[in-house]
Amino acid sequence: MLEQKLYKTMTMKELIRTMEKLRTQVIDGRRILFPVTKRQREIYQAFGVSPPV
Repeated sequence: MLEQKLYKTMTMKELIRTMEKLRTQVIDGRRILFPVTKRQREIYQAFGVSPPV
């Protein structure tokens, strides 16, 4: 978080709460991910992880 300067825009608690909002649903045996928010995409990008599709 320090290297990507995420502390300037959010606290660790906010980051965790934002990522907790990721939701999935299983329909006909397939896992469906609810849309990722802009802020969640920014967090994924800051940590060098590609967001789930």
